[in-house]
Amino acid sequence: MTFDDFVDFLENRMRLSHVYQPLLIRSLVAAGGMATLRQLAMSLLVEDESQIVFYENRIKQMPLPVLKKHKVVTQAGDLITLATGPLTFEQRSRVRLLCEQRLQTFLQERGLDVWAYRMLETDPVPEVLRYQALAASGGRCTLCGVTRKEATLHVDHIIPRSRGGKNTVENLQVLCWECNCSKANRDSTDFRVAEAETDPGCLFCSPGFRGRAVAGNQLAYAVRHEHPVTEEHTLVIPFRHTPDYFSMTTAERNDADDLLRHLSGEMRVSCAGVEGFHVAAESWRARAFTPAHAHIHLIPRRRGDGLVGLGEGPGLPPLSPGSGVSPVS
Repeated sequence: MTFDDFVDFLENRMRLSHVYQPLLIRSLVAAGGMATLRQLAMSLLVEDESQIVFYENRIKQMPLPVLKKHKVVTQAGDLITLATGPLTFEQRSRVRLLCEQRLQTFLQERGLDVWAYRMLETDPVPEVLRYQALAASGGRCTLCGVTRKEATLHVDHIIPRSRGGKNTVENLQVLCWECNCSKANRDSTDFRVAEAETDPGCLFCSPGFRGRAVAGNQLAYAVRHEHPVTEEHTLVIPFRHTPDYFSMTTAERNDADDLLRHLSGEMRVSCAGVEGFHVAAESWRARAFTPAHAHIHLIPRRRGDGLVGLGEGPGLPPLSPGSGVSPVS
């Protein structure tokens, strides 16, 4: 790289997500153009104000109170002084040697774990990973389902960084500010893949039935009705076994709504004559053949289809028992 190219990179092409790039280059220049990783790390440490503030607080919490208790040091404001008074050259040398011996003995016994609390990853989430997490969530809180238009969304570390969690896409999920603040660092639940509750005796929970799905997303799936009242009559069903629409979570209803919009859009394009839809989430349990598992009907309507309403009224005869999912209504 020529010097002009180097200057052009610094002025125009260097994209910053943190201060590290210019600090590293400046440190290399100061070192004559070459330095070890260790030397570069030390030069960055000097510039890191957060590290300085961290150790100021650490000293205030401990060891300063302990040393003051033993009358080894005194404190006047921010000024810390050895209680011994001035030391001679020989005394300073001996104290340094004794401290080094105690340090080495302690490190041999404990290893690098004594610094483990500072080895946690504290870098901000890179923009690329942040975008991937937000895209995967569909712009919704993974836990409660609110959208980015309804609340501020946070990219959350599933395993908190205070517990060693990393900046990897596998460890990131999207939560709204309220859910994230409630979670804090007390929980490491991956809400993206929380296992859905199922009922072994429920038709809609059975693997065979779900295998007929024509569409699906994280929390819901869709199947064609085996005895449709109109062509392409479809059921949208949450994976979790829950009795009716009103017991579905906000996130489940959002995913069901997304499927309804997607499927209705497809039907308008691919199905001849579709002019509208009936969308019905039945919560009436009096019918003997209706599974106690929430489901939403998406019924395409065409001019002259003869349907005047939903239920068992004129023009929409009741569904009769039969094989497969014929009792579903």
